[in-house]
Amino acid sequence: MKHNGVKRSLLAAAMVSLVAVTAACTNAEGASSTGAGQASPGAQSGQEVAQSVQINPKVQALVPEAIKSKGTLNLVTDPTYAPIDFTDDQGKIIGLEPDMALAVAKKMGVGISIEKADFNGILAGIQAKRYDASWAAFSITAERQQVVNMVSYMQAGTSVLVKKGNAAGVKDVLDLCGKTVAAQTGTTQALTVLPSFEQQCTAAGKDKPTALILPQQDNVNQAVASGRAHALVADNALVGYYAKLQPDAFTPIDAILVDPSPYGVVSAKDDNGLSKAFQAAIQSLIDDGSYSKIMESWNLKSGEMKTAELNPVVAS
Repeated sequence: MKHNGVKRSLLAAAMVSLVAVTAACTNAEGASSTGAGQASPGAQSGQEVAQSVQINPKVQALVPEAIKSKGTLNLVTDPTYAPIDFTDDQGKIIGLEPDMALAVAKKMGVGISIEKADFNGILAGIQAKRYDASWAAFSITAERQQVVNMVSYMQAGTSVLVKKGNAAGVKDVLDLCGKTVAAQTGTTQALTVLPSFEQQCTAAGKDKPTALILPQQDNVNQAVASGRAHALVADNALVGYYAKLQPDAFTPIDAILVDPSPYGVVSAKDDNGLSKAFQAAIQSLIDDGSYSKIMESWNLKSGEMKTAELNPVVAS
């Protein structure tokens, strides 16, 4: 599941009816977490968790002097990929990555500013040193690692969404055997994931799932909400977002993540050790539990990692 321009466009199109995306440039420390980004009553939002993070002296010691001197990390993203990076109804950039970026910066003892740019031009901007780093839902690939440093912070992939309460009792892929599973026409889920589920069920001596392929993601969602389908399969970011927007309608199955592929924060190859500071900061967030709280606030526990890696080896 490589995140590229095509995949980004497909997911953005699927969310058009859910969130109005507008261009913005904002200081993320003042970003709003209202609307779609708001946590459930009584729970901390991801930004609230990030704001409470304390400096880690060992992480701070790794931050390049140039960053320490100016006191701010200049970041860039393309805020058209909810719930990872998007804009609220006030035009402020919000999402999982702005929250994570703020928490990382707090560990480093610096602030952040986030600029908007077109996704396809971000890597060139990093290489040209127009920005210090980017959180823009970049899948980590061997090709990208040739030109930039990448530090892993989450697993992307296909996940499963069921009707609220999970009356079908879905806990793993084999629980989908013999059930109706919906997906959008032309997606990876329709073309490769559901056929893989069929093979797994057959190999286990169970009935194949019945694939319900529908033209629009809204149709897929409605099939589950109405009981026409027992479950749907989609990108885990999309699954998490639907569950966040409609918690009374849907339940995500966090235990299922198919074809995981890591996302990473990007910095220049000659970043003077910034990538090592990112790695240490993310690992510190994982170790103290802040990371898990931020992931949970966006219904993305399916994508949690235990270890942050600098330029991890990935399948080509």
